Amino acid sequence: MSALRAAEGDTGSTRSGGSASSDAFTRREQASENKFIREKEMESLRKLKEKLAAQRKHLDELDSHIKELESERGGEQ
Repeated sequence: MSALRAAEGDTGSTRSGGSASSDAFTRREQASENKFIREKEMESLRKLKEKLAAQRKHLDELDSHIKELESERGGEQ
């Protein structure tokens, strides 16, 4: 069984010049990766905000229930 190795310039191989290489493809690829990461972060943030809103709603309901119980007891704690 022979091992396949990526040669310079092959898809998936490292580019010559390393991170200092700044050709158009590298810049476009980096921009695409940054956009993907930003979209994932925004999705995570959206989900967290939804959970936070649900928790706030639940706390408001509990607070309302506590106030009901207090008013039934005449303000006793």
